[in-house]
Amino acid sequence: LDLEKRVGEAIGDETAASLNNILLAPNVDIIRHPYWGRTQEAYGEDTYQIGRMATAFTVGLQEYVTGCAAHFAADNIEKNRSSQDALMNEQTLREIYGRPFEMIVQDGGVGCVMAAYNKVNGLKSTQNQHLLRDILKGPVSAGGFGFQGFVVSDWWAMPGDQTVPPPSDAQRLTTEAVNAGLDVEMPWTLHYDTTTLGKTDQALVEDAARRVLTQKFRFKTVRTTDGWSVKPPVSTMIGHSIDSADHQALAEEIAIHSAVLVQNGTGDAPPVLPLKDTAKNIAVIGPEETFSLVSSSVPKSCVGTPQRGPCTYHFATDPALGDRGSARVNGDPEKSIGPFKGIQDAADSSRTVTNGNSPTAAAGADTIVVVVGYTPGDEGEEYPVNEGGDRHTLDLPPGQNDFVTATLDLMKPTIIVIESGSIVNLPWLKHANKNQATVWAGYGGMRGGSALGKLLFAVNGANFSGKVPLAWPTQAELDQAAFKDNDPAGTRMGYFFGYREYDRRKAAGATPNLVFPFGHGLSYSHFDYSNLVLPCQTVTKEAIIDVTVDIQNTSAVDGDEVALLFVKPPAKPAGVTADRPVKELKSFARVSVPAGQKVTAQLPLRIRDLRRWEGGANGTWRIDSGVYTILVGKNADDAEDSSTAGTLTVQAD
Repeated sequence: LDLEKRVGEAIGDETAASLNNILLAPNVDIIRHPYWGRTQEAYGEDTYQIGRMATAFTVGLQEYVTGCAAHFAADNIEKNRSSQDALMNEQTLREIYGRPFEMIVQDGGVGCVMAAYNKVNGLKSTQNQHLLRDILKGPVSAGGFGFQGFVVSDWWAMPGDQTVPPPSDAQRLTTEAVNAGLDVEMPWTLHYDTTTLGKTDQALVEDAARRVLTQKFRFKTVRTTDGWSVKPPVSTMIGHSIDSADHQALAEEIAIHSAVLVQNGTGDAPPVLPLKDTAKNIAVIGPEETFSLVSSSVPKSCVGTPQRGPCTYHFATDPALGDRGSARVNGDPEKSIGPFKGIQDAADSSRTVTNGNSPTAAAGADTIVVVVGYTPGDEGEEYPVNEGGDRHTLDLPPGQNDFVTATLDLMKPTIIVIESGSIVNLPWLKHANKNQATVWAGYGGMRGGSALGKLLFAVNGANFSGKVPLAWPTQAELDQAAFKDNDPAGTRMGYFFGYREYDRRKAAGATPNLVFPFGHGLSYSHFDYSNLVLPCQTVTKEAIIDVTVDIQNTSAVDGDEVALLFVKPPAKPAGVTADRPVKELKSFARVSVPAGQKVTAQLPLRIRDLRRWEGGANGTWRIDSGVYTILVGKNADDAEDSSTAGTLTVQAD
């Protein structure tokens, strides 16, 4: 959380330095299904984790400018997103899709919330009074979030998209949106002009204006003499870019902490990483993929190509900057570091590092790093040609699995690096060459290559500590969960998905096929958990209790560990038909543990986070009385099997 707060601070500083006063972030959407194209912008599949991370980001960002949490609500399909209808019951809306927004509103004080393109239960988010006025802006006493900021539409999210509506439609849609609680239409007034607003409830129009002006005063953007932010930025603009050595170092630190060591040697083979002294001739190889986009620009590194492509991505050498939608990143080519350069820079003078675009280029090497993944044309926000940004399989793009197989066929120690926004199939784990390691690097950004090189060689103690924020199923398992319903009425977005769904199925006697559990991630260190302690005390419904657990590093390598705390609720009260999860993440903490030593990790548990929504639109939050089981472990499965468990007795009201 501290690191994510620093990310927010850096982005807030750069936003202000570039003479902008609002940032359309964080993305608080849930990764309901790994096919969604914008997974790279989101935090994960768990509502609590999303809310905590987004809050930390917002607190840092709003030291400078206001954030605008997106996209409210249930925006998790890209193709034809403006016509999508997310269908769900009230409990799912409140506990799953609403809860992260409630946290960022109440814990982070976000100044702006963006209404999504899609419908929720038949009503466009921009016209959805239950969503915006009842839930988001509604009083806390009535189950609302008590949001005091303003609501903007996503770009052209009002009905009609980019088409100028007839006056009668503009008036009707304006009235609907104002009544619903939409304060600002973006990016221009297709509907909200002085004529239509003048015929709308003026008390609501004035409330909208008041909300906007309140945040302008709050973030000191009312007068030109106020500057552009709460506090002056440290960064400066040079031409059209910001050059900050501190932020480049931060980008590298983020990539080091985020990369996930998925596998390190298969079967009974010894670990491949960190690279040993025997790795003298290292080949960094990867395919080259050509892509084009529909309505977004290709990276500036594709010099001489048309604005939307074709563009060639070189996996071995290019920095992985990700999507080319709203979150498009243009890193300075002179300061961006891809895999080959990062590994070359990290290697000592006794090693030789080469690069190539085929397995044959690694024939003379003794160790191989093969980089695969997706281009901006394979996944992203709506703009790729393929599937409108969404995926339709966990497979890598055509030919890449064969590329990895041909590389492993050389029977040399091989590190497979995956650059992707979401999980992928890993068929190579069954290859006869067991001397392999797999790293899920995500999109590491302009210094991702440098981070990768330091991690592979453990330079200056660099060690893997990232964990996967998704359950990682097999393709056959995932095929049982529809990403998008083939129903014009919409897509049913149920209460259970991800690890919560797999827990539910296991409790019913099934055996889900998972490659890795939620929270999986290896390290060069080894950690043992013991001595879970819950304080013995009587607390209020608004209390926070500190759960502690001892974490012992039994290896000779310093490392960071992320401990995950899950809560199992008691049996449903009599007469209650609403859903209950088997367990849910309710706290997490990163701790640094020196080799051979033990530290005590503190995992704060907020009693309020045990609430459940009972009833329909006019229901209420309640906390079930009974015995809650507290589980702490390295990942979702480890916590379930671990001896570090305790109980908490709650007598509500």
